[in-house]
Amino acid sequence: MKDFRWPIWPLMTLGVLVVLPGSGQSQWFRNNAEVVRWETDYNTARKKAAEKGLPLFVVIGTDQCFYCRKLEQGPLREAQIVAHLQQHFVPLKIHAQREVELARALRVQVYPTIVLAGPDGKIHAFLEGYLDSQRLAEHCKRTLLAIHTPESAGRDFELASQAIASGDYPRAITLLRQVSREAKDQPVAQKARQLLEHIEGQATQQHQQAQTLLAQGQTGQALELLSEVVRRYAGTAAAEKAAEQMQRLTAQTEVHNQLRQRSAQELLAAAREDFRRQQYYDCLLKCEQLLHAFPGQKEAQEADRLAKEIKQHPQYLSHVCEQLQQRTVHLYLTLAEAWLAQGRTAEAIACYERVVRLAPDSPQAQEAAMTLRRLKTQEVGTPTGATPTGMIRP
Repeated sequence: MKDFRWPIWPLMTLGVLVVLPGSGQSQWFRNNAEVVRWETDYNTARKKAAEKGLPLFVVIGTDQCFYCRKLEQGPLREAQIVAHLQQHFVPLKIHAQREVELARALRVQVYPTIVLAGPDGKIHAFLEGYLDSQRLAEHCKRTLLAIHTPESAGRDFELASQAIASGDYPRAITLLRQVSREAKDQPVAQKARQLLEHIEGQATQQHQQAQTLLAQGQTGQALELLSEVVRRYAGTAAAEKAAEQMQRLTAQTEVHNQLRQRSAQELLAAAREDFRRQQYYDCLLKCEQLLHAFPGQKEAQEADRLAKEIKQHPQYLSHVCEQLQQRTVHLYLTLAEAWLAQGRTAEAIACYERVVRLAPDSPQAQEAAMTLRRLKTQEVGTPTGATPTGMIRP
């Protein structure tokens, strides 16, 4: 995403802040008390945003703009959006024909243009063209989330979402709990708790299915399902219950012991094969599964030895980092495709840019760079919904 900064030179003269001239009322620019209570002076709005710690919601338009009037008479008259803007934003309306220099410095080419910026001046969205109520509300929510979310918590939440998408629930649970602790009452913490509840619900459902199998006398199938709960949902309450139940059941009969032994042997054999093929990242994951699901068994002891051997050799760990980077690159490419499928070009571009930064000399990075050039060329030709970032400065 390109670095876009709110221009300060048209607002400053010899270091003295120049108050933009007031604008007379017009058909589009009317400050209608029944709708949004707009600020009409840039400097006043910036000061209020900084004092109250609220983001700016800036609309730039003209009298002759059909879509400006459509936006004014449609989404900006809906009670829910009006209340949201008045409570969480400082609304500011700028008449492009009266603030010509400001509009030119901002490179505004399409009317209306909406700018969403934080109280510190950082631009979180630069939206060109008419937006319906749903899209407008989504951009507002994302801006509020970005403003009130600690950077590390937001990053961990994104990584947790990727882990869920790849089926790595233990890692997702660890990250989501960390987000919940760090972000506390912020929206991202609430979302993290909701995801944790959803994962716990999935684990509980599988655990209940195992209980049904046990009631039907299908002990072997039940043990297999309990083992999957322990492995797939490690860290959940349901996984802990499943592990305890597995220990009780497997201690009852030799058949169960044999089943447990076979599972551990198969998992250890797979870990050794990964080690032989220098797939050290996958090997570590399987060793961790053995230690967690089969504590005390000789297979777990061998897994512990194998894991230590990898961790004690920088060359092996270097492979682990490279393989993890490859997985991350693949996830970002998959995420970019998902964004594109939803028409979210800006988010897709951000993913491709991360691929280029993570693995600059890889074939994936070359492919991502080609896609970036194509997408950015399309954006120049059709500048709708772009969200460049930058800073508003007083």
